Formats: sequence, C-alpha cells, structure tokens
Amino acid sequence: MTELTQETVMQALTRVVDPEKKQNIIELGMVDFASVCDNNVKVDLILPSTTYPERDALIDATRQVLQGLPDVKLVTVGISLKTPAATKPFQRPADKPLAPVAPKQLLPNIKNVIAISSGKGGVGKTSVSVNLACALSQMGYRVGIVDADIYGPNVPLMMGLRHAKITEQAPNGKPMPPSIHDVKVISVAFMISEEQPVVWRGPMLDRIIRQFLSDFEWGELDFLLVDLPPGTGDAQLTIMQAASLSGAIIVTTPQEVALHDSRKGLAMFVGQNIPCLGIVENMSYFEGDDGKRYEIFGHGGGRNAASQLKVPFLGEVPIVIEQRAQADAGQPVVIYEPDGKQAAIFRQIADNMIDNLRRVHQQEKAVAHV
Repeated sequence: MTELTQETVMQALTRVVDPEKKQNIIELGMVDFASVCDNNVKVDLILPSTTYPERDALIDATRQVLQGLPDVKLVTVGISLKTPAATKPFQRPADKPLAPVAPKQLLPNIKNVIAISSGKGGVGKTSVSVNLACALSQMGYRVGIVDADIYGPNVPLMMGLRHAKITEQAPNGKPMPPSIHDVKVISVAFMISEEQPVVWRGPMLDRIIRQFLSDFEWGELDFLLVDLPPGTGDAQLTIMQAASLSGAIIVTTPQEVALHDSRKGLAMFVGQNIPCLGIVENMSYFEGDDGKRYEIFGHGGGRNAASQLKVPFLGEVPIVIEQRAQADAGQPVVIYEPDGKQAAIFRQIADNMIDNLRRVHQQEKAVAHV
C-alpha cells in the first residue's frame, strides 16, 4: 500500500484539473502549500484572482481527490492567494537623497505590512481599517491588525474584543494576539482597564509598538494592517523604522480641511520612500430614506486629490447609520451584512489595494534588474 506522504499528495493533485484552464493545478502552479501530519492533509491553493469563478469547484475537486487517498483522516483545503512579498523600498537616484531611515526590523513570516493613516482625526480611519481587515480575511487571506493608536485604541471595540485579554501562549513562549473573525488583533486596550488613560511620552510609545511587532507570535500572515493615530508623529516614525512597510493607505473625508492634512501624511510616507497604495474617501455621501443622495461633507475630494497627487484612488465609502451602531456593538459591517452594498465596497477597496501592491512589486523587481 502506498504510504501517505507529501509526495503522494502532490502526485494526487495532478488529477485535479482547473475547470477554466483545463490543466492540472500542479502544472499551473496553483498549489502553494501541502503537508501531511498524523494522516491529516492540508493544502493551500493559489487562485488567479480574489473573485475567481471556479473557486468552489476547485476546492471541492481537490478535497475529493485527497479524501480518496489511503489512510487519510482529515482533509483541509484552504485558499492562500499569493501576495507580493514585502520588499525593500525603491532606491532613489543619488542626486535625490532622502532623510536617513533607521535599519528596519524584518518580519519574515508576514508578507505585507500596510500602514493605514490619516492626517486628521475623526475621518473614520479605524472603521476603514477593521472592515478592510475583515474583507481581506473573507477573501481568503491571513490577516492581523496592530492598533498603533495608543492614546485612542478603538480597534478592539469595533472588532468585538472589548473585554479580551492576552491569555494564550505559542509553543515558543510568545504571547498570541487575540483573534476574531479570523483576524488577529493586538492593542494596548488588552493591557489596561477601559477607563485608564495612556499617558506616555514618545519613548514608551515607541517601545510598545515595537513589542507589538516583534514580541507576539503572529504566525504566517498575508497582511498585517497597522491602524495609526492621526498626524505625523512618533507612532508613524516607529512603524516606518521598525517594519518593512509594503505601502500605506490614506483615509480622508471629502472636505478640504481633511484633505489638507492628508496631503501632509502622504508626503511623510513619500519622503521615506514608502509607496502609497491609494486614498480612501470615507463618509463620502449619505443616502436618505427618500432615496436622495446627500453630500454632507462635499464629494469627490478624495478622488481629485488622488488625481492631483498621482496616487491611486481606492474607493469611496458612504455614511451608513447602521454601520456606526454595529461598530459600537463590535460588528464590522463586512461581518454583520456580508452581502450588503457596504461590504461589497470594502471588498472592492481590498481588491484595488492588492492590484496596486502587485504593480509596486513589479516596478521594484524591474528597478532591481536595471
């Protein structure tokens, strides 16, 4: 009888044919990971896109083939949509020197670290961060969030982890971030009482953010989103120095006062040679019960700013009353209404971000070969 090994699993997978391309998934390079442990088989598949129409058929065919192998106890088929690995920033020409950047602490098990930033408070940056994280998770990615807004840590509240504590340890002894909706989360809110203010100077803030990155067991992630505080201060500097950022997303509202501050935030990342993956216009408009569209803060400012600054525009998110109420209850809109319009908007923003990230990665590879 044939022994159940990784080799026999890979051989069996040659019998799984992609319904669209009519080739087996090994030939197409669609198998990212395959393992056998105690007769349990785990396989991660790479799909061509996040909306691949043959996704379910491919998963079913893979599971059926593997369940037919001798001595198999459990078959797990996951989706590991390959993402561009985080790479070093562009090297600017010598005649355009940049301010020096401290050596970066690499996170080898995390493919992409994305900063979510806003120049101004009150634009809904954290709401965008948690819904983007949940959308990426629903699309098959492995996701985590660092709540780097140390003085106003709201990610746990919006994610439904308001009363969570750090209790679990990995086999290597490192504490594990709490997880919900298949998203791992770390926040200073897990370490203090809800009423306790954080009154720290810059060095303490720098230390805790570095600990979030290096002292916790994140495992393997496709995306680690960093929800930054507003502005261009200590937290932003720490993240740019401590992590190899794949890019940054700027969240703004349509009115000029928010856009003015967002441009400063963008300039900060550009000055450190960190690609801007795009601008999100939050609170873009409101649709009333009468069916009319009300542009409370104006409209189109984010798109116009993206055009002027020559950076991508990721999308516009309308104001939805239920989204605010559910966020207070710890239910991101992508979770409580996954088939709704708002969830579709966040998934489209996620798709746009990934496309821009791939372009950045391709440009970096081209520059490296020059």
